[in-house]
Amino acid sequence: MLDEKNNDISLKVLPKKSHFKLRWVVLLTVQLLIIIHIVLWVLGNHFDWFGGKTLAPIEPSEGMEFVKNGVVNTGAIFFALALLSTLLFGRWFCGWGCHIILLQDWCYSIMRKCGIRPKPFRSRFLMWFPFVLAMYMYIWPLVYRFAIARLPFPSIRSEFLTEDYWGTFASPIVAVPFLFICGFATVYVLGAKGFCTYGCPYGGFFKPFDKASPMRVRVNENCGQCGKCTAACTSNIRVNEEVKLHGMVIDSGCMKIMDCIDACPNDALSIGFGSNAILKRTNRRSYDLTFAEELFISIIFVLGFFAFRSLYAIIPMLMAVGMSLVTTWSIWKTWKVLSLTNVRFHKIQLKLHGKTSRSGMVFIFLGLTMFLFLMHSVTIQSLIGLGNYASAKGETNRALSYYKISSPIQDGGIAFASNPNVDRIVARHHDDELQFEEALRLYRRIDARVGQDEVSTMLIGQNLQYHAQFSPIQDHYAKRLELNPHWELVWEDYIGWLKREGSYQDAIAASKVAVKHNPKSKRLRIQWALLESEFGNSEEAVYLASILVQDYVNDPAMWMLLSRTLDKNGQREKSLQAMDQAKKIQKNKKQEK
Repeated sequence: MLDEKNNDISLKVLPKKSHFKLRWVVLLTVQLLIIIHIVLWVLGNHFDWFGGKTLAPIEPSEGMEFVKNGVVNTGAIFFALALLSTLLFGRWFCGWGCHIILLQDWCYSIMRKCGIRPKPFRSRFLMWFPFVLAMYMYIWPLVYRFAIARLPFPSIRSEFLTEDYWGTFASPIVAVPFLFICGFATVYVLGAKGFCTYGCPYGGFFKPFDKASPMRVRVNENCGQCGKCTAACTSNIRVNEEVKLHGMVIDSGCMKIMDCIDACPNDALSIGFGSNAILKRTNRRSYDLTFAEELFISIIFVLGFFAFRSLYAIIPMLMAVGMSLVTTWSIWKTWKVLSLTNVRFHKIQLKLHGKTSRSGMVFIFLGLTMFLFLMHSVTIQSLIGLGNYASAKGETNRALSYYKISSPIQDGGIAFASNPNVDRIVARHHDDELQFEEALRLYRRIDARVGQDEVSTMLIGQNLQYHAQFSPIQDHYAKRLELNPHWELVWEDYIGWLKREGSYQDAIAASKVAVKHNPKSKRLRIQWALLESEFGNSEEAVYLASILVQDYVNDPAMWMLLSRTLDKNGQREKSLQAMDQAKKIQKNKKQEK
């Protein structure tokens, strides 16, 4: 018989453990390390530390260089290690090492403090997109190379250092809207981990790898099925149901954040090793859409992804994913407001008993605006695609007509901004038609858009060479090279122009400065040696060629260069010996093949 004064048979509530602070410390530390890496790169470029180089970005997307070009870099090694660790520890990297998770959790926290609790958006079809995108990024290049182009895999080489750390990233101007879209916007409309669920290609690999992991959230006999673990999970996992059925969490969306463990009042949950989740299935889920709606939003999403990706040569791939997700959801919800009798969004009543509220009218306006922007983007991208197709077929006038319509409004087109890739094609046509001033206008617009890089500098310089006087061309190259002395291609172009102008001594002087700033540049050193041989000091030319031979002893071209400089210097016998050595190396290389 129970003691009436003490008939409480519930488990004692144990002191709570918290992984919350630890995880935020880890995430912020990762962010701090990224910032330090960037700062060291900027300072290294400015003060020429480490030869102006820094460690290549430790970013999973850099791994694409391996499947495309056989380049092993820090990003490829990092991604490989992340995948291998997922096989052992589960999908931990997403929850503890990803800066996008930090952004989304921070945005979610702010919304919660403002009284907004974003609800998860559940779609059957969109759930597969991260996996499809992962296949497109990492598997399709291999399929294309081996099955379609029938090419061998390129020679594997390593590139762990870089001079242009930011070369593969979006510009800072794009970074701010990217963070807003992939942070606040996706969390607001899709839920706490909205971008991870429907947009992250790396998750497309982590999820299946997680199934094989023996480390999972597990339950003991203390569980009372109170459901607090499910309520605390921001990854939208039904923790209490899964641990009841399987004794562990099997959903591969689990990022090992351990909020569920912290929330358990009876200390029933823990993380540990045991059986994996292969062949185990979760309960049938409820979704927010019918199959017809799933098909509709999938079409809109794919259309949006291709329309937004590289739009105006600005929007990077992952930002296009975020934009398409938000746009797709907005169009779907707008359709709901127009077609249903009662519609809510968070705490906002958009429509009640068939009457649309003011908030609903604003929502409809925003939804229709986003739909029109999507259609406008589709039109722009389609026109550029048609122009590229016509250009490839040699139908220049037809291509130009498409490019004209897709040009900015100030140029008579319908676009909101210019596309540097299109401007470059059209500018080259103007060059061919001797319309140099119009071509220069487009080149300068490219230069303003891309931020004065090597290519735009050369395009302007080569255009000026057709129609400008000596001084403007000289000023153009001099100013750019003073600010960017490591631009090897621009130095080569500039020195070549000076030679064509007959300014041989200026070309030699420029070569000396160019090699001083770029001592490892093979092409600039060859160019200097040839200039000295033809128009300068032949003994200096022999010396320069001799150093090149020492550095590239198995390159027959260097021995030929030495032979040429020796002949110019009157050393005929040594010239013949150098030529014989070049022929010998060429013969050996042919035999090796």
